[in-house]
Amino acid sequence: MFDSNTDSVLNPHFIFNSMNAIRYTIFEDQDKASELLSELAQLLRFKLADGKNQTDVLEELTFVKHYLNLEALRLEERLECDIKIDNISKHNNLPHSLLLPIVEKICHEKDIYGVSHNQLSLHCLEADKKITFTLELVQAPHVKSGEINFSTELASITPSLTPALTQTLTKNSYKMELTLNYDH
Repeated sequence: MFDSNTDSVLNPHFIFNSMNAIRYTIFEDQDKASELLSELAQLLRFKLADGKNQTDVLEELTFVKHYLNLEALRLEERLECDIKIDNISKHNNLPHSLLLPIVEKICHEKDIYGVSHNQLSLHCLEADKKITFTLELVQAPHVKSGEINFSTELASITPSLTPALTQTLTKNSYKMELTLNYDH
């Protein structure tokens, strides 16, 4: 987790920048700083889960929310996030921390830090033994070009899940859709 390579699930710069943003928030809004510190602690606990191989989808999405809340604090008005969850049952498991590194990689690869406005929407839907995660990022003035290689992040998917991933890119938007088919 504290490895400086790009495959690290939580980039050390994210952790240090989050702590720094919380430090400055303490002077403006102590309640908000306390809440954000709690979110960072929850996120770190999640990543340090000893020996945990599986996570239910709702738990994973909770930690994605923690991550995005911290990024929104760091970027202030430059990042707006919307997460919508439809019909997700708790019995479906994912490899531990599958979505979090995907979301973090999108934020870094599409450089949410270097543009004036980011609108990030994450939608999760379960239907017909499939769970679909759709992440759409709209940026101004434009989205950094190119698809993202998720082979490292998807390597942890077990044989009981069949993934399908698509990416769509326009001048101002990037969309990634990951569908996991539960064969059980």
